[in-house]
Amino acid sequence: MFHAATKTADNEPTERDGVSSVAPHTDSDRPGQVPLDGVRGGELYFQRCRWCRTALFRRLLCPICTSTDMAWERSGGTGVVRHIKVVGRSAGRPRALAVIAMSEGFRVHSRVIAVPPETVHVGALVRLAVDVGPGPRELVFRPCDLPRGDEW
Repeated sequence: MFHAATKTADNEPTERDGVSSVAPHTDSDRPGQVPLDGVRGGELYFQRCRWCRTALFRRLLCPICTSTDMAWERSGGTGVVRHIKVVGRSAGRPRALAVIAMSEGFRVHSRVIAVPPETVHVGALVRLAVDVGPGPRELVFRPCDLPRGDEW
Protein backbone atom coordinates (compact mmCIF):
# COMPACT_ATOMS: atom_id res chain seq x y z
CA MET A 1 0.00 0.00 0.00
CA PHE A 2 1.32 3.46 -0.89
CA HIS A 3 1.05 6.29 1.66
CA ALA A 4 1.38 9.85 0.45
CA ALA A 5 2.33 12.84 2.55
CA THR A 6 0.88 16.23 1.77
CA LYS A 7 1.44 19.72 3.05
CA THR A 8 -1.14 22.40 3.59
CA ALA A 9 -1.00 25.91 2.15
CA ASP A 10 0.77 27.20 5.27
CA ASN A 11 3.42 24.42 5.01
CA GLU A 12 2.23 22.59 8.10
CA PRO A 13 2.77 18.82 7.86
CA THR A 14 -0.33 16.68 7.77
CA GLU A 15 -1.11 13.01 8.16
CA ARG A 16 -2.68 10.77 5.57
CA ASP A 17 -3.57 7.16 6.33
CA GLY A 18 -2.14 7.61 9.86
CA VAL A 19 1.42 8.26 8.65
CA SER A 20 3.08 11.54 9.60
CA SER A 21 4.91 13.44 6.89
CA VAL A 22 7.74 14.47 9.21
CA ALA A 23 9.71 12.83 12.01
CA PRO A 24 8.89 14.08 15.51
CA HIS A 25 11.39 16.58 16.91
CA THR A 26 12.41 17.03 20.51
CA ASP A 27 13.98 20.06 22.20
CA SER A 28 17.43 18.45 22.00
CA ASP A 29 17.16 18.43 18.18
CA ARG A 30 17.15 22.19 17.87
CA PRO A 31 20.63 23.44 16.92
CA GLY A 32 20.23 26.63 18.96
CA GLN A 33 20.02 24.62 22.19
CA VAL A 34 23.64 23.37 22.09
CA PRO A 35 26.58 25.60 21.09
CA LEU A 36 28.53 24.63 18.01
CA ASP A 37 31.58 23.72 20.09
CA GLY A 38 29.51 21.13 21.99
CA VAL A 39 30.20 22.60 25.44
CA ARG A 40 27.55 24.28 27.59
CA GLY A 41 27.76 25.05 31.29
CA GLY A 42 30.63 22.64 31.92
CA GLU A 43 28.86 19.78 30.13
CA LEU A 44 30.01 18.14 26.91
CA TYR A 45 27.48 17.40 24.18
CA PHE A 46 27.99 15.17 21.17
CA GLN A 47 25.90 14.04 18.22
CA ARG A 48 24.55 10.57 17.53
CA CYS A 49 23.47 9.51 14.05
CA ARG A 50 19.81 8.50 14.07
CA TRP A 51 20.35 5.97 11.29
CA CYS A 52 23.37 3.94 12.39
CA ARG A 53 23.73 5.20 16.02
CA THR A 54 27.38 6.28 15.51
CA ALA A 55 28.62 8.81 18.09
CA LEU A 56 30.18 11.95 16.56
CA PHE A 57 31.69 15.21 17.74
CA ARG A 58 31.08 18.36 15.68
CA ARG A 59 30.31 16.73 12.34
CA LEU A 60 27.89 17.57 9.55
CA LEU A 61 27.78 14.07 8.07
CA CYS A 62 28.02 10.66 9.63
CA PRO A 63 31.28 9.06 8.40
CA ILE A 64 29.64 5.61 8.42
CA CYS A 65 26.32 6.12 6.59
CA THR A 66 26.65 9.79 5.40
CA SER A 67 23.39 10.75 7.08
CA THR A 68 22.82 14.33 8.21
CA ASP A 69 20.12 13.30 10.71
CA MET A 70 21.82 13.82 14.09
CA ALA A 71 20.55 14.07 17.67
CA TRP A 72 22.38 15.82 20.52
CA GLU A 73 23.25 13.83 23.65
CA ARG A 74 25.08 14.74 26.85
CA SER A 75 28.38 12.96 27.48
CA GLY A 76 29.34 11.50 30.83
CA GLY A 77 32.60 13.44 30.46
CA THR A 78 35.05 10.54 30.92
CA GLY A 79 37.54 9.20 28.44
CA VAL A 80 40.92 7.56 27.85
CA VAL A 81 44.00 9.25 26.39
CA ARG A 82 44.75 7.54 23.04
CA HIS A 83 47.52 9.84 21.80
CA ILE A 84 49.57 12.46 23.65
CA LYS A 85 51.97 15.13 22.47
CA VAL A 86 53.81 17.60 24.69
CA VAL A 87 54.36 20.87 22.85
CA GLY A 88 56.53 23.74 24.02
CA ARG A 89 55.39 27.29 23.69
CA SER A 90 57.81 30.11 23.08
CA ALA A 91 56.00 32.41 25.52
CA GLY A 92 54.95 29.94 28.18
CA ARG A 93 55.00 26.50 29.71
CA PRO A 94 54.68 23.27 27.72
CA ARG A 95 51.20 21.85 27.15
CA ALA A 96 49.89 18.30 26.85
CA LEU A 97 47.73 17.96 23.73
CA ALA A 98 45.78 14.72 23.53
CA VAL A 99 43.35 12.70 21.46
CA ILE A 100 40.79 11.36 23.92
CA ALA A 101 38.47 8.42 23.25
CA MET A 102 35.25 9.19 25.11
CA SER A 103 33.21 6.43 26.75
CA GLU A 104 30.31 7.06 24.31
CA GLY A 105 32.49 6.17 21.32
CA PHE A 106 33.65 9.47 19.82
CA ARG A 107 37.07 11.15 19.99
CA VAL A 108 38.06 14.72 20.82
CA HIS A 109 41.27 16.73 20.60
CA SER A 110 41.97 18.56 23.84
CA ARG A 111 44.47 19.65 26.48
CA VAL A 112 45.16 17.72 29.67
CA ILE A 113 45.62 20.06 32.63
CA ALA A 114 46.41 20.00 36.37
CA VAL A 115 49.46 17.72 36.03
CA PRO A 116 52.93 18.19 34.51
CA PRO A 117 52.58 17.50 30.76
CA GLU A 118 55.36 14.90 30.84
CA THR A 119 53.38 12.72 33.29
CA VAL A 120 50.34 12.24 31.03
CA HIS A 121 50.47 8.86 29.29
CA VAL A 122 48.48 6.83 26.79
CA GLY A 123 45.77 4.89 28.60
CA ALA A 124 45.29 7.49 31.35
CA LEU A 125 41.68 8.02 32.44
CA VAL A 126 40.54 11.64 32.16
CA ARG A 127 37.44 13.65 33.04
CA LEU A 128 36.07 16.86 31.50
CA ALA A 129 37.14 19.96 33.44
CA VAL A 130 35.83 23.51 33.38
CA ASP A 131 38.24 25.91 31.69
CA VAL A 132 38.48 29.03 33.85
CA GLY A 133 41.50 30.58 32.17
CA PRO A 134 41.54 33.93 30.40
CA GLY A 135 40.70 34.12 26.73
CA PRO A 136 38.43 31.85 24.71
CA ARG A 137 37.09 28.74 26.39
CA GLU A 138 38.81 25.48 25.55
CA LEU A 139 37.85 21.87 25.96
CA VAL A 140 40.15 20.59 28.74
CA PHE A 141 40.44 17.37 30.74
CA ARG A 142 41.99 16.37 34.09
CA PRO A 143 43.39 12.96 34.99
CA CYS A 144 41.02 10.96 37.19
CA ASP A 145 40.53 7.60 38.81
CA LEU A 146 37.26 5.81 38.18
CA PRO A 147 35.80 3.68 40.98
CA ARG A 148 36.33 -0.03 40.45
CA GLY A 149 33.65 -1.61 38.28
CA ASP A 150 33.16 1.55 36.16
CA GLU A 151 35.84 0.64 33.65
CA TRP A 152 34.85 0.32 30.01
